[in-house]
Amino acid sequence: MICANCKALRSVANELCAKYFSTTFKVGLSSLPSAITSRTIEDVTGPKGLPVIGTTLSLLMAGSTPKLHYYIDKRHQQYGPIFKESVGPVPCVFISDPKAMRAVFTHEGKYPIHILPEAWTTYNVLHNVSRGIFFMDGEEWLHFRRILNPILLKGDQSWIDESCKPAIDNLIEKIKSQSARYPYIDMEGLLYYWSLEIIVSILLGPQNYIAAKQKLTDRIDYLSSTLRLVFETSSKLMLISTKLAAKYRISRWKQFEKSVTSALFSVADLVELLLSDYVKNGEGLLGKLKGKMTTNELVRIVTDLILAAGDTTAYSMEWTLYLVGKNLEVQEKLRKEVLEVKGKDDLGSKIYLKNAIKESLRLYPVAPFLTRILPDQAEICGYQMPAGTVLILSIFTAGRDPRNFQDPLHFDPDRWNKNDNNSNRMRLASIPFAIGARSCIGKKIAETQLQKTLAEILVHFRVNVLNEEAVDVKLEMVAVPSEKIKFQFSIKQ
Repeated sequence: MICANCKALRSVANELCAKYFSTTFKVGLSSLPSAITSRTIEDVTGPKGLPVIGTTLSLLMAGSTPKLHYYIDKRHQQYGPIFKESVGPVPCVFISDPKAMRAVFTHEGKYPIHILPEAWTTYNVLHNVSRGIFFMDGEEWLHFRRILNPILLKGDQSWIDESCKPAIDNLIEKIKSQSARYPYIDMEGLLYYWSLEIIVSILLGPQNYIAAKQKLTDRIDYLSSTLRLVFETSSKLMLISTKLAAKYRISRWKQFEKSVTSALFSVADLVELLLSDYVKNGEGLLGKLKGKMTTNELVRIVTDLILAAGDTTAYSMEWTLYLVGKNLEVQEKLRKEVLEVKGKDDLGSKIYLKNAIKESLRLYPVAPFLTRILPDQAEICGYQMPAGTVLILSIFTAGRDPRNFQDPLHFDPDRWNKNDNNSNRMRLASIPFAIGARSCIGKKIAETQLQKTLAEILVHFRVNVLNEEAVDVKLEMVAVPSEKIKFQFSIKQ
Protein backbone atom coordinates (compact mmCIF):
# COMPACT_ATOMS: atom_id res chain seq x y z
CA MET A 1 0.00 0.00 0.00
CA ILE A 2 1.05 3.61 -0.52
CA CYS A 3 1.04 6.00 2.40
CA ALA A 4 -0.96 9.23 2.33
CA ASN A 5 2.15 11.36 1.94
CA CYS A 6 3.23 9.36 -1.11
CA LYS A 7 -0.21 9.77 -2.62
CA ALA A 8 -0.09 13.51 -2.05
CA LEU A 9 3.35 13.78 -3.61
CA ARG A 10 2.26 11.68 -6.51
CA SER A 11 -0.66 14.04 -7.13
CA VAL A 12 1.65 17.04 -7.18
CA ALA A 13 4.15 15.22 -9.37
CA ASN A 14 1.45 14.32 -11.86
CA GLU A 15 0.31 17.92 -12.15
CA LEU A 16 3.78 19.42 -12.57
CA CYS A 17 5.78 16.72 -14.35
CA ALA A 18 3.35 14.76 -16.50
CA LYS A 19 3.39 17.18 -19.38
CA TYR A 20 7.14 16.60 -19.73
CA PHE A 21 7.85 12.97 -18.94
CA SER A 22 5.00 10.69 -20.00
CA THR A 23 4.18 8.28 -22.90
CA THR A 24 4.84 5.17 -23.83
CA PHE A 25 5.30 -0.31 -28.41
CA LYS A 26 10.47 -8.89 -19.10
CA VAL A 27 13.83 -9.45 -19.11
CA GLY A 28 16.13 -10.43 -16.25
CA LEU A 29 16.77 -7.73 -13.68
CA SER A 30 20.08 -6.75 -12.16
CA SER A 31 20.73 -4.21 -9.43
CA LEU A 32 23.60 -2.13 -8.23
CA PRO A 33 25.85 -3.30 -5.39
CA SER A 34 24.11 -2.87 -2.06
CA ALA A 35 26.93 -1.08 -0.32
CA ILE A 36 25.90 0.69 2.87
CA THR A 37 25.78 4.41 2.27
CA SER A 38 24.69 7.48 4.18
CA ARG A 39 24.12 9.49 1.02
CA THR A 40 20.56 10.69 0.51
CA ILE A 41 18.56 12.40 -2.19
CA GLU A 42 19.75 15.73 -0.76
CA ASP A 43 23.30 14.78 -1.80
CA VAL A 44 22.39 14.28 -5.45
CA THR A 45 23.92 17.13 -7.46
CA GLY A 46 22.11 19.20 -10.05
CA PRO A 47 21.27 22.72 -11.15
CA LYS A 48 19.70 25.18 -8.75
CA GLY A 49 16.33 26.55 -9.73
CA LEU A 50 14.03 29.34 -8.68
CA PRO A 51 11.19 28.93 -6.18
CA VAL A 52 8.01 27.39 -7.65
CA ILE A 53 9.18 27.35 -11.29
CA GLY A 54 12.49 25.58 -10.68
CA THR A 55 14.61 25.52 -13.86
CA THR A 56 11.75 26.07 -16.29
CA LEU A 57 13.37 29.30 -17.58
CA SER A 58 16.54 27.37 -18.43
CA LEU A 59 14.48 24.87 -20.39
CA LEU A 60 12.73 27.67 -22.26
CA MET A 61 16.06 29.26 -23.17
CA ALA A 62 17.34 25.88 -24.42
CA GLY A 63 14.49 25.52 -26.90
CA SER A 64 11.55 24.56 -24.70
CA THR A 65 9.93 21.11 -24.60
CA PRO A 66 10.69 20.14 -28.23
CA LYS A 67 14.36 20.09 -27.16
CA LEU A 68 13.82 18.54 -23.74
CA HIS A 69 15.68 15.32 -24.61
CA TYR A 70 18.77 17.32 -25.63
CA TYR A 71 18.44 19.59 -22.60
CA ILE A 72 18.45 16.60 -20.23
CA ASP A 73 21.25 14.95 -22.20
CA LYS A 74 23.43 18.02 -21.65
CA ARG A 75 22.61 17.92 -17.94
CA HIS A 76 23.83 14.33 -17.82
CA GLN A 77 27.04 15.39 -19.54
CA GLN A 78 27.44 18.11 -16.93
CA TYR A 79 26.43 16.22 -13.77
CA GLY A 80 26.86 12.56 -14.67
CA PRO A 81 24.51 9.55 -14.83
CA ILE A 82 22.34 10.79 -11.95
CA PHE A 83 21.30 14.34 -11.15
CA LYS A 84 18.42 16.19 -9.53
CA GLU A 85 16.45 18.99 -11.15
CA SER A 86 13.14 20.68 -10.49
CA VAL A 87 11.16 21.57 -13.60
CA GLY A 88 8.61 23.23 -11.34
CA PRO A 89 8.70 22.90 -7.51
CA VAL A 90 8.98 19.07 -7.35
CA PRO A 91 12.53 17.64 -7.58
CA CYS A 92 12.95 14.88 -10.15
CA VAL A 93 15.90 12.49 -10.17
CA PHE A 94 17.20 11.79 -13.66
CA ILE A 95 19.07 8.53 -14.29
CA SER A 96 20.96 7.36 -17.39
CA ASP A 97 23.21 4.64 -15.97
CA PRO A 98 21.98 1.24 -17.33
CA LYS A 99 22.34 -0.72 -14.07
CA ALA A 100 20.75 2.08 -12.08
CA MET A 101 17.80 2.19 -14.49
CA ARG A 102 17.27 -1.55 -14.05
CA ALA A 103 17.54 -1.13 -10.29
CA VAL A 104 14.60 1.29 -10.43
CA PHE A 105 12.39 -1.47 -11.82
CA THR A 106 13.41 -3.85 -9.04
CA HIS A 107 11.99 -1.31 -6.55
CA GLU A 108 8.80 -0.39 -8.42
CA GLY A 109 6.65 -2.55 -6.14
CA LYS A 110 3.61 -4.72 -6.81
CA TYR A 111 1.67 -1.81 -8.27
CA PRO A 112 4.14 0.30 -10.30
CA ILE A 113 3.31 4.01 -10.47
CA HIS A 114 4.18 6.12 -13.49
CA ILE A 115 3.51 9.73 -14.38
CA LEU A 116 0.43 10.38 -16.48
CA PRO A 117 -0.07 13.13 -19.09
CA GLU A 118 -1.59 16.09 -17.27
CA ALA A 119 -3.81 17.07 -20.18
CA TRP A 120 -5.40 13.62 -20.20
CA THR A 121 -5.86 13.36 -16.44
CA THR A 122 -7.47 16.81 -16.39
CA TYR A 123 -9.80 15.78 -19.20
CA ASN A 124 -10.70 12.51 -17.47
CA VAL A 125 -11.61 14.29 -14.24
CA LEU A 126 -13.65 17.05 -15.89
CA HIS A 127 -15.59 14.60 -18.03
CA ASN A 128 -15.76 11.79 -15.46
CA VAL A 129 -14.14 9.38 -17.91
CA SER A 130 -12.87 5.96 -16.80
CA ARG A 131 -9.90 4.98 -18.95
CA GLY A 132 -7.97 1.82 -19.79
CA ILE A 133 -4.99 0.06 -18.33
CA PHE A 134 -2.49 2.90 -18.93
CA PHE A 135 -4.48 5.07 -16.51
CA MET A 136 -5.21 2.37 -13.94
CA ASP A 137 -3.36 1.77 -10.67
CA GLY A 138 -3.36 -0.68 -7.78
CA GLU A 139 -5.59 -3.76 -7.71
CA GLU A 140 -7.63 -2.61 -10.71
CA TRP A 141 -4.50 -2.33 -12.86
CA LEU A 142 -3.16 -5.70 -11.68
CA HIS A 143 -6.48 -7.44 -12.34
CA PHE A 144 -6.62 -6.41 -15.99
CA ARG A 145 -2.90 -6.84 -16.52
CA ARG A 146 -3.20 -10.46 -15.41
CA ILE A 147 -5.90 -10.99 -18.04
CA LEU A 148 -3.93 -9.33 -20.85
CA ASN A 149 -0.42 -10.69 -20.19
CA PRO A 150 -1.06 -14.33 -21.22
CA ILE A 151 -2.76 -13.22 -24.44
CA LEU A 152 -0.46 -10.40 -25.60
CA LEU A 153 2.94 -11.27 -24.14
CA LYS A 154 3.10 -15.05 -23.73
CA GLY A 155 2.52 -18.27 -25.64
CA ASP A 156 1.80 -18.68 -29.35
CA GLN A 157 1.79 -15.27 -31.02
CA SER A 158 1.23 -16.50 -34.58
CA TRP A 159 -2.27 -15.00 -34.58
CA ILE A 160 -0.66 -11.56 -34.23
CA ASP A 161 1.63 -12.29 -37.22
CA GLU A 162 -1.34 -13.28 -39.35
CA SER A 163 -3.37 -10.27 -38.27
CA CYS A 164 -0.68 -7.88 -39.52
CA LYS A 165 -0.76 -9.12 -43.12
CA PRO A 166 -3.93 -7.41 -44.47
CA ALA A 167 -2.79 -3.97 -43.28
CA ILE A 168 0.76 -4.49 -44.57
CA ASP A 169 -0.55 -5.53 -48.00
CA ASN A 170 -2.73 -2.41 -48.03
CA LEU A 171 0.24 -0.20 -47.16
CA ILE A 172 2.33 -1.71 -49.96
CA GLU A 173 -0.40 -0.98 -52.50
CA LYS A 174 -0.75 2.62 -51.27
CA ILE A 175 3.01 3.16 -51.56
CA LYS A 176 2.97 1.77 -55.13
CA SER A 177 0.09 4.05 -56.08
CA GLN A 178 1.60 7.21 -54.60
CA SER A 179 5.09 6.45 -55.89
CA ALA A 180 3.72 6.35 -59.43
CA ARG A 181 2.19 9.81 -59.04
CA TYR A 182 4.57 11.77 -56.81
CA PRO A 183 8.36 12.27 -56.70
CA TYR A 184 8.39 11.50 -52.99
CA ILE A 185 5.95 10.42 -50.28
CA ASP A 186 5.15 11.92 -46.89
CA MET A 187 4.63 8.66 -44.97
CA GLU A 188 3.12 10.07 -41.77
CA GLY A 189 -0.51 9.81 -42.82
CA LEU A 190 -0.08 6.38 -44.41
CA LEU A 191 1.61 5.05 -41.31
CA TYR A 192 -1.09 6.37 -38.97
CA TYR A 193 -3.69 4.45 -40.97
CA TRP A 194 -1.47 1.36 -41.21
CA SER A 195 -0.94 1.33 -37.45
CA LEU A 196 -4.66 1.58 -36.67
CA GLU A 197 -5.61 -0.93 -39.36
CA ILE A 198 -3.28 -3.50 -37.81
CA ILE A 199 -4.84 -2.97 -34.39
CA VAL A 200 -8.36 -3.43 -35.79
CA SER A 201 -7.22 -6.58 -37.60
CA ILE A 202 -5.71 -7.89 -34.36
CA LEU A 203 -8.97 -7.12 -32.53
CA LEU A 204 -11.00 -9.16 -35.02
CA GLY A 205 -8.52 -11.74 -36.29
CA PRO A 206 -7.31 -11.70 -39.92
CA GLN A 207 -10.20 -13.62 -41.52
CA ASN A 208 -12.88 -11.60 -39.76
CA TYR A 209 -11.07 -8.37 -40.65
CA ILE A 210 -10.70 -9.28 -44.33
CA ALA A 211 -14.44 -9.99 -44.50
CA ALA A 212 -15.29 -6.66 -42.81
CA LYS A 213 -12.51 -4.53 -44.30
CA GLN A 214 -14.51 -2.59 -46.88
CA LYS A 215 -17.17 -1.65 -44.34
CA LEU A 216 -14.57 -0.44 -41.83
CA THR A 217 -12.32 1.60 -44.13
CA ASP A 218 -14.10 4.93 -43.63
CA ARG A 219 -14.19 4.47 -39.85
CA ILE A 220 -10.48 3.72 -39.66
CA ASP A 221 -9.70 6.67 -41.93
CA TYR A 222 -11.76 9.04 -39.77
CA LEU A 223 -10.18 7.67 -36.60
CA SER A 224 -6.71 8.10 -38.08
CA SER A 225 -7.27 11.81 -38.77
CA THR A 226 -8.92 12.27 -35.36
CA LEU A 227 -6.01 10.70 -33.48
CA ARG A 228 -3.53 12.86 -35.36
CA LEU A 229 -5.50 15.91 -34.22
CA VAL A 230 -5.41 14.68 -30.59
CA PHE A 231 -1.66 14.33 -30.87
CA GLU A 232 -1.23 17.82 -32.34
CA THR A 233 -3.46 19.53 -29.79
CA SER A 234 -1.86 17.64 -26.87
CA SER A 235 1.61 18.86 -27.81
CA LYS A 236 0.43 22.49 -27.72
CA LEU A 237 -0.45 22.13 -24.03
CA MET A 238 2.95 20.90 -22.89
CA LEU A 239 4.24 24.15 -21.42
CA ILE A 240 1.13 25.40 -19.68
CA SER A 241 -0.98 24.21 -16.77
CA THR A 242 -3.87 22.30 -18.31
CA LYS A 243 -5.94 22.83 -15.17
CA LEU A 244 -5.70 26.58 -15.69
CA ALA A 245 -6.19 26.17 -19.43
CA ALA A 246 -9.36 24.17 -18.78
CA LYS A 247 -10.61 26.57 -16.08
CA TYR A 248 -10.29 29.63 -18.31
CA ARG A 249 -11.30 27.77 -21.48
CA ILE A 250 -8.39 28.96 -23.59
CA SER A 251 -8.46 28.02 -27.26
CA ARG A 252 -5.72 25.38 -27.00
CA TRP A 253 -7.64 23.53 -24.33
CA LYS A 254 -10.92 23.71 -26.23
CA GLN A 255 -9.24 22.30 -29.35
CA PHE A 256 -7.72 19.46 -27.32
CA GLU A 257 -10.99 18.78 -25.49
CA LYS A 258 -12.94 18.63 -28.74
CA SER A 259 -10.44 16.30 -30.41
CA VAL A 260 -10.28 13.94 -27.42
CA THR A 261 -14.07 13.79 -27.09
CA SER A 262 -14.36 12.97 -30.77
CA ALA A 263 -11.62 10.33 -30.55
CA LEU A 264 -13.05 8.61 -27.49
CA PHE A 265 -16.57 8.50 -28.92
CA SER A 266 -15.41 7.23 -32.31
CA VAL A 267 -13.17 4.54 -30.79
CA ALA A 268 -15.85 3.38 -28.35
CA ASP A 269 -18.41 3.31 -31.17
CA LEU A 270 -16.01 1.27 -33.33
CA VAL A 271 -15.29 -1.25 -30.56
CA GLU A 272 -18.99 -1.72 -29.80
CA LEU A 273 -19.66 -2.24 -33.53
CA LEU A 274 -16.89 -4.83 -33.78
CA LEU A 275 -18.22 -6.68 -30.74
CA SER A 276 -21.80 -6.76 -31.99
CA ASP A 277 -21.30 -7.45 -35.71
CA TYR A 278 -17.85 -8.83 -36.51
CA VAL A 279 -16.37 -10.91 -33.67
CA LYS A 280 -16.82 -14.57 -34.59
CA ASN A 281 -15.53 -17.93 -33.44
CA GLY A 282 -13.55 -16.46 -30.55
CA GLU A 283 -10.96 -15.08 -32.98
CA GLY A 284 -8.84 -11.98 -32.52
CA LEU A 285 -8.15 -10.11 -29.31
CA LEU A 286 -11.81 -9.26 -28.77
CA GLY A 287 -12.76 -12.90 -29.14
CA LYS A 288 -10.08 -13.95 -26.66
CA LEU A 289 -11.18 -11.33 -24.13
CA LYS A 290 -14.91 -11.84 -24.48
CA GLY A 291 -16.22 -13.49 -21.33
CA LYS A 292 -13.23 -12.33 -19.29
CA MET A 293 -14.51 -8.74 -19.07
CA THR A 294 -17.78 -6.88 -19.26
CA THR A 295 -18.56 -5.00 -22.46
CA ASN A 296 -17.84 -1.69 -20.72
CA GLU A 297 -14.48 -2.97 -19.48
CA LEU A 298 -13.61 -4.25 -22.94
CA VAL A 299 -14.39 -0.87 -24.46
CA ARG A 300 -12.20 0.90 -21.86
CA ILE A 301 -9.24 -1.44 -22.35
CA VAL A 302 -9.38 -1.62 -26.13
CA THR A 303 -9.97 2.11 -26.54
CA ASP A 304 -6.66 2.87 -24.86
CA LEU A 305 -4.87 0.17 -26.89
CA ILE A 306 -6.09 1.85 -30.06
CA LEU A 307 -5.18 5.36 -28.87
CA ALA A 308 -1.72 4.23 -27.75
CA ALA A 309 -0.99 2.56 -31.10
CA GLY A 310 -1.73 5.59 -33.25
CA ASP A 311 1.37 7.73 -33.01
CA THR A 312 3.90 5.51 -31.20
CA THR A 313 4.15 2.71 -33.75
CA ALA A 314 3.64 5.03 -36.71
CA TYR A 315 6.62 7.19 -35.75
CA SER A 316 8.76 4.16 -34.83
CA MET A 317 8.19 2.86 -38.35
CA GLU A 318 8.96 6.24 -39.90
CA TRP A 319 12.25 6.51 -38.00
CA THR A 320 13.17 2.97 -39.06
CA LEU A 321 12.50 3.74 -42.72
CA TYR A 322 14.53 6.94 -42.36
CA LEU A 323 17.55 5.04 -41.05
CA VAL A 324 17.25 2.31 -43.66
CA GLY A 325 16.84 4.91 -46.42
CA LYS A 326 19.98 6.72 -45.26
CA ASN A 327 22.07 3.55 -44.89
CA LEU A 328 21.84 1.69 -48.19
CA GLU A 329 24.39 -0.99 -47.26
CA VAL A 330 22.25 -1.95 -44.28
CA GLN A 331 19.19 -1.89 -46.55
CA GLU A 332 20.74 -4.31 -49.03
CA LYS A 333 21.84 -6.67 -46.28
CA LEU A 334 18.32 -6.60 -44.85
CA ARG A 335 16.80 -7.29 -48.25
CA LYS A 336 19.11 -10.24 -48.84
CA GLU A 337 18.19 -11.79 -45.48
CA VAL A 338 14.46 -11.32 -46.07
CA LEU A 339 14.58 -12.84 -49.58
CA GLU A 340 16.47 -15.88 -48.30
CA VAL A 341 13.52 -16.87 -46.09
CA LYS A 342 10.66 -15.41 -48.16
CA GLY A 343 7.82 -17.87 -48.49
CA LYS A 344 8.81 -19.66 -45.33
CA ASP A 345 7.30 -16.89 -43.20
CA ASP A 346 10.04 -17.58 -40.70
CA LEU A 347 10.26 -14.23 -38.93
CA GLY A 348 12.17 -15.82 -36.05
CA SER A 349 15.16 -16.51 -38.27
CA LYS A 350 15.55 -12.92 -39.46
CA ILE A 351 18.13 -11.90 -36.89
CA TYR A 352 19.49 -8.90 -38.81
CA LEU A 353 15.92 -7.64 -39.30
CA LYS A 354 15.20 -7.87 -35.58
CA ASN A 355 18.49 -6.12 -34.81
CA ALA A 356 17.68 -3.32 -37.26
CA ILE A 357 14.42 -2.61 -35.42
CA LYS A 358 16.23 -2.80 -32.08
CA GLU A 359 18.87 -0.38 -33.35
CA SER A 360 16.23 2.06 -34.63
CA LEU A 361 14.44 2.05 -31.27
CA ARG A 362 17.78 2.68 -29.54
CA LEU A 363 18.48 5.80 -31.60
CA TYR A 364 14.89 7.05 -31.77
CA PRO A 365 12.82 5.82 -28.82
CA VAL A 366 9.40 7.42 -29.26
CA ALA A 367 9.26 7.86 -25.49
CA PRO A 368 12.66 9.40 -24.61
CA PHE A 369 11.88 9.17 -20.88
CA LEU A 370 10.40 6.47 -18.68
CA THR A 371 9.01 7.33 -15.26
CA ARG A 372 8.42 5.66 -11.94
CA ILE A 373 7.47 6.96 -8.50
CA LEU A 374 9.05 4.99 -5.66
CA PRO A 375 6.44 3.32 -3.42
CA ASP A 376 8.99 2.74 -0.63
CA GLN A 377 12.44 3.99 0.38
CA ALA A 378 15.12 2.40 -1.78
CA GLU A 379 18.79 2.72 -2.64
CA ILE A 380 19.30 3.89 -6.21
CA CYS A 381 22.76 4.55 -7.62
CA GLY A 382 24.24 4.71 -4.13
CA TYR A 383 21.69 7.17 -2.75
CA GLN A 384 18.86 6.52 -0.31
CA MET A 385 15.69 7.72 -2.05
CA PRO A 386 12.55 8.30 0.05
CA ALA A 387 9.14 6.93 -0.87
CA GLY A 388 7.44 9.20 -3.38
CA THR A 389 10.64 10.15 -5.24
CA VAL A 390 9.97 10.96 -8.88
CA LEU A 391 12.48 9.02 -11.00
CA ILE A 392 12.99 9.88 -14.67
CA LEU A 393 14.91 7.33 -16.76
CA SER A 394 16.72 9.07 -19.61
CA ILE A 395 16.66 6.32 -22.22
CA PHE A 396 17.41 8.77 -25.05
CA THR A 397 20.70 9.63 -23.33
CA ALA A 398 21.46 6.03 -22.36
CA GLY A 399 20.94 4.86 -25.93
CA ARG A 400 23.40 7.40 -27.33
CA ASP A 401 26.04 7.29 -24.60
CA PRO A 402 29.49 6.25 -25.93
CA ARG A 403 30.08 4.43 -22.63
CA ASN A 404 27.25 2.11 -23.60
CA PHE A 405 27.59 2.00 -27.39
CA GLN A 406 30.70 2.33 -29.51
CA ASP A 407 30.22 5.02 -32.18
CA PRO A 408 26.69 5.54 -30.77
CA LEU A 409 25.24 7.69 -33.58
CA HIS A 410 26.11 5.06 -36.20
CA PHE A 411 23.23 2.83 -37.32
CA ASP A 412 24.75 -0.63 -36.93
CA PRO A 413 22.37 -3.59 -36.47
CA ASP A 414 25.37 -5.92 -36.23
CA ARG A 415 26.37 -4.41 -32.90
CA TRP A 416 23.63 -6.51 -31.25
CA ASN A 417 25.29 -9.76 -32.40
CA LYS A 418 28.44 -9.12 -30.44
CA ASN A 419 29.01 -11.16 -27.32
CA ASP A 420 31.61 -9.15 -25.47
CA ASN A 421 31.96 -7.36 -22.14
CA ASN A 422 29.85 -4.46 -23.38
CA SER A 423 26.94 -6.49 -24.77
CA ASN A 424 25.19 -6.81 -21.42
CA ARG A 425 25.54 -3.08 -20.79
CA MET A 426 23.98 -2.43 -24.21
CA ARG A 427 20.96 -4.56 -23.36
CA LEU A 428 20.59 -2.74 -20.06
CA ALA A 429 20.85 0.66 -21.73
CA SER A 430 18.22 0.26 -24.45
CA ILE A 431 14.76 -0.40 -22.99
CA PRO A 432 12.27 1.35 -25.31
CA PHE A 433 9.32 -0.70 -24.00
CA ALA A 434 10.42 -0.48 -20.35
CA ILE A 435 10.71 -3.67 -18.30
CA GLY A 436 9.14 -5.14 -15.21
CA ALA A 437 5.49 -5.57 -14.33
CA ARG A 438 4.40 -2.37 -16.09
CA SER A 439 6.35 -2.83 -19.31
CA CYS A 440 4.51 -1.98 -22.53
CA ILE A 441 1.56 -4.35 -22.96
CA GLY A 442 1.75 -3.88 -26.73
CA LYS A 443 5.43 -4.77 -27.05
CA LYS A 444 4.91 -8.00 -29.01
CA ILE A 445 2.38 -6.35 -31.32
CA ALA A 446 4.71 -3.42 -32.03
CA GLU A 447 7.79 -5.59 -32.62
CA THR A 448 5.89 -7.93 -34.93
CA GLN A 449 4.29 -5.24 -37.06
CA LEU A 450 7.55 -3.27 -37.36
CA GLN A 451 9.54 -6.34 -38.41
CA LYS A 452 6.96 -7.74 -40.83
CA THR A 453 6.24 -4.34 -42.40
CA LEU A 454 9.91 -3.46 -42.92
CA ALA A 455 10.52 -6.89 -44.45
CA GLU A 456 7.66 -6.52 -46.94
CA ILE A 457 8.62 -2.97 -47.89
CA LEU A 458 12.19 -4.06 -48.68
CA VAL A 459 10.97 -6.98 -50.80
CA HIS A 460 8.99 -4.58 -52.98
CA PHE A 461 10.99 -1.33 -52.90
CA ARG A 462 14.33 0.36 -52.68
CA VAL A 463 13.94 3.15 -50.12
CA ASN A 464 15.72 6.50 -50.40
CA VAL A 465 15.50 9.62 -48.27
CA LEU A 466 15.64 12.82 -50.34
CA ASN A 467 16.16 15.34 -47.52
CA GLU A 468 19.47 17.07 -48.14
CA GLU A 469 20.19 17.68 -44.45
CA ALA A 470 19.94 15.21 -41.59
CA VAL A 471 16.49 15.22 -39.99
CA ASP A 472 16.59 16.05 -36.29
CA VAL A 473 14.32 14.70 -33.57
CA LYS A 474 11.98 16.90 -31.57
CA LEU A 475 9.68 16.07 -28.70
CA GLU A 476 5.94 16.62 -29.15
CA MET A 477 4.55 14.19 -26.59
CA VAL A 478 6.57 11.56 -28.51
CA ALA A 479 9.80 11.86 -30.50
CA VAL A 480 8.95 13.00 -34.03
CA PRO A 481 10.94 14.25 -37.04
CA SER A 482 11.78 17.95 -36.92
CA GLU A 483 10.67 18.25 -40.56
CA LYS A 484 8.84 16.17 -43.13
CA ILE A 485 10.89 13.21 -44.29
CA LYS A 486 10.77 12.86 -48.08
CA PHE A 487 10.70 9.15 -48.91
CA GLN A 488 11.27 7.85 -52.40
CA PHE A 489 10.23 4.25 -53.10
CA SER A 490 11.56 2.60 -56.24
CA ILE A 491 9.83 -0.65 -57.19
CA LYS A 492 12.21 -3.61 -57.18
CA GLN A 493 12.10 -5.72 -60.33
